[in-house]
Amino acid sequence: MRQLSATSHLYFAIRSICADGHQHVMQYAFVDDRGTVVLSALARSASPVTMIAGQPAEDLTMEPLDAEAFEYLMSRLCGGATLVAFHRVLQGGLLPYVAVAQAASVDCAWRRFQTVARRRGIRLSRGEPLTLADCLERAGLPPLQSDDAAMRALAIRDLWRWMDDLDS
Repeated sequence: MRQLSATSHLYFAIRSICADGHQHVMQYAFVDDRGTVVLSALARSASPVTMIAGQPAEDLTMEPLDAEAFEYLMSRLCGGATLVAFHRVLQGGLLPYVAVAQAASVDCAWRRFQTVARRRGIRLSRGEPLTLADCLERAGLPPLQSDDAAMRALAIRDLWRWMDDLDS
């Protein structure tokens, strides 16, 4: 499948919005190389966990996409793209299988930052894991202003492009 975005990289972030014993609602956001948010959507999936406290899914202000519609959308968006997440395994594991299977590859900004930082002499603490905010700070990039997945995807793009500039 051919992707819907105009560029080969899609930077993405996923966050949990709410969950109950029956369903989980996630926000999925994708940003292209130009910094355009090509998708920010809520989607339902079966919930493997039961939360005692949390916002019930029926209290959301907008209706999340059902799993089938979301999988179709993901196959169209991700087909042939290079997906970039902050934690490739964690974030990529939250994507529908079809999105990962049809993508050209899934890259990890977190792992790449560690390599670039060591090469550039940026000190990294071995005692604590690097967050996206830590990496942005060490790169001298603007801090995250929100937990919104689209804002995180934009920050991942900024970090990735900063690393591209260092590698060129």
